[in-house]
Amino acid sequence: MALQLKKSMVWGAAINCGVCAVVALGFVMVADLHDMLLWFALLAAVVALVTFQRAANMVRRNTLEPLLQPASYVRITRDNPLVLDQVDWSVIDDYATQLAMRGFHPLGDFTAYPMAGALVGVAAIFTNADASVIVEIQQVKLLPGAAAERMRDGIFFSMTSLVGGKIRVISCNHKPRASTYLVRGNYDVLNADPNLGLLALLSQHTDFLMRLRQRIGKSPVTGLTVERYVLSIREAQAQAKRRLSAMSGYRIAGVVDHFEAKPRRRWAPSTAVLKSVPFRSMEELDAAYAVEGQPPVFQESLSW
Repeated sequence: MALQLKKSMVWGAAINCGVCAVVALGFVMVADLHDMLLWFALLAAVVALVTFQRAANMVRRNTLEPLLQPASYVRITRDNPLVLDQVDWSVIDDYATQLAMRGFHPLGDFTAYPMAGALVGVAAIFTNADASVIVEIQQVKLLPGAAAERMRDGIFFSMTSLVGGKIRVISCNHKPRASTYLVRGNYDVLNADPNLGLLALLSQHTDFLMRLRQRIGKSPVTGLTVERYVLSIREAQAQAKRRLSAMSGYRIAGVVDHFEAKPRRRWAPSTAVLKSVPFRSMEELDAAYAVEGQPPVFQESLSW
């Protein structure tokens, strides 16, 4: 069932307004203050407006909060006690073997920083021979109290290429959520299929890059590293933050409601927009987002 955030915001305001109106009417009748009736009606309307605005502000704040801290990763070792009993590395290694047979090599094991409090998640990261594709083999384990209806345990795959240096093409087998759609980058192209395994998803990603090259005349850049991968995430975060900061909480709620009513497994800007995106080298990405004052790409501490 769709969340219907907009409806809940309106209903919350209406209920508070109604309660205030009933209490005020009772007070007017008991105290014989009929000449104050208009003022009490105005008070009820103010209560409704304040209730609505508080709900809208909460939606907006909860949406923007994950974007306030730029993405970072923590490099982890497999004997770290915080992950030793939480992660089945043998499963990850089985998939790593499949990637190695197709020319991929490992870049290390990582976790996101800060990690969501409701889960333990690690990602083994790989790239191909020319470093044009980053592959994450992710293992997620929900902790007690996690919202299981919104997430699930298991192994997931995510593949990213930067077409023309700016267009972030992502293929994954996560179930897309409204929150993911809200924080997309301006030039993100996402294809999600929860039913695909690693090799099928890799084939789909490769085929899509070929079709995209034919359509817009741009190819994936080479030279991707984990650092540049994280910087591309930060760029998307910055773009999403600017876009969402200009939206009201009520408008954000409308986007969520629409997504929940009609879930999407893929999204992209128009072909005309993608064609117009200028080329950017990886060195330009480094210069734009690996600058002084930014948090380090790799954090040193690991805790849940």
